Amino acid sequence: MARIIKVGKISIILAVIALITVVGTRITRPNFDPTITLIPLQLNPENPDQKKVGQLLFENAWELTSVNPNFGGISALNRLEDGRFIGVSDAGTLIGFGLKGDDTADRPFLAPLPGANGEELTFRDKDSEAIAYDADSGRFWVAYEFRNAVRRFSRSFARTERFVKPPLMKDWSANSGAEAIVRLNDGRFIIFSEGYDLPDGSYGAVLFSGDPTLDGSAAASFGYNPPDGYKVTDAVQLPDGNLLILHRRISFPTGFTVKLGLLDPNKIIAGESVKGKVIASLAPPLLVDNLEGITLSEEDGKTIVWMISDNNFNIFQRTILMKFSLIETRDKDKKKPDEDISPGFETL
Repeated sequence: MARIIKVGKISIILAVIALITVVGTRITRPNFDPTITLIPLQLNPENPDQKKVGQLLFENAWELTSVNPNFGGISALNRLEDGRFIGVSDAGTLIGFGLKGDDTADRPFLAPLPGANGEELTFRDKDSEAIAYDADSGRFWVAYEFRNAVRRFSRSFARTERFVKPPLMKDWSANSGAEAIVRLNDGRFIIFSEGYDLPDGSYGAVLFSGDPTLDGSAAASFGYNPPDGYKVTDAVQLPDGNLLILHRRISFPTGFTVKLGLLDPNKIIAGESVKGKVIASLAPPLLVDNLEGITLSEEDGKTIVWMISDNNFNIFQRTILMKFSLIETRDKDKKKPDEDISPGFETL
């Protein structure tokens, strides 16, 4: 009888442990909901009326959130003709969305970049840091930092068309490699490294005469000097031909700060270094984070500058989308063409 009681007690104890184990286990399932929520933000909580920042006028800002675990890490941004945004993430994910007037995302989606999945692939193969777009062909070019490579995609990212590792980028360090890619209006491309140091203290960059994935494109290295302590995170070409370059710095205790600079691509000379000029700076208490993506649009004749931050999938960082209008970048002291005196008529 005692033996039976003892076995019974053991059975009860085992049953209780099993029950606790089942009840206490959190069963999680992947959430593939593409919904993106937008939360409006102020530029300066300490001075809500502030709008002007250098040559930028603040229009709006939002924090973007999603329950989808693949959302975040946005390292580059492009705006399409239909007004939607396409971003690429550190994890090799395509993130798309538009904006509605009620601060909600229009037709959001998340999908893996073609070529981002496979048994032989690691995070080094997925670290997409930059994106360029050609509206005429519908093609996209994505630059990868760790591999210092460029992949060209067909319209709508239907497939990979070409994949190359440009020779002039092979010595760029894995964690400071290809960070920004710009397709110029004339068909040339520029790729900036995040921090490949050159002997003169500038950072490595490459100018391509055409599509960097084609063998016929000539390439030339040059150096770029960002503001002291800053590194390039993205760039885009303005309607006037200048490059608008996004720079970021991380320091203690300030945290993230950002500077926007202008660079005339005509000043780029092979084998030499070039420096632009700063037109705006963002630092606390102004809204700022790890801004890594920049793109443009036009509204009512104004050039709109969009910037987005990479949260590194970190709970202490945010995905912030910022909207500014660009103030005239032409030198105010420079005369308009029709203000110049025509040759031979100085005495009139």
